[in-house]
Amino acid sequence: MMSIDARVRAYWREEFSLIALLLLFFIAIVAFGYSLPFDARLFPLIIGCAGIFLTLAVALDQVRRHRAGNAEVVVDGSDPAARASWARYATALLSAPAFGLLFWLFGFIISSFAAMLLIPTLMGYANRRRLLVTAVITVAILAVIAPYLLNVELPQGVVGDWLIDKLALRAG
Repeated sequence: MMSIDARVRAYWREEFSLIALLLLFFIAIVAFGYSLPFDARLFPLIIGCAGIFLTLAVALDQVRRHRAGNAEVVVDGSDPAARASWARYATALLSAPAFGLLFWLFGFIISSFAAMLLIPTLMGYANRRRLLVTAVITVAILAVIAPYLLNVELPQGVVGDWLIDKLALRAG
């Protein structure tokens, strides 16, 4: 069993590693945005600069807390990070790339439904009935609101487009 000091040191190391990765990510967004035309540059610069500012604010707050020595408050018995397993860490790290791949292959509806069912289950959420009802209602509402009320076509994905073309389901 790890001592509380070892868990606190591991927690701070992981937290600062995540802050550094987020800072690099937002700096890359800003760097990418500078090569775009003026109109297209606006969104990446706003998001990137806001992300840099917020990441630095979180980093400064964490450094202040770490120097103050109240790190024990961060890792207590009720903190999920203190008793997180490798499956929880893997889910947290791999969920975004897996969702991106599912989104590219199968489109919005299937990837959103799968993410809303799998990620909370892998992270330890126990109420599966509530999870299923929430996922079905959320995806159904978004699938109706986006195309019909907002006039936005949801992506079908590579496999979805192939099936629609193969089965001649496309209108027109």
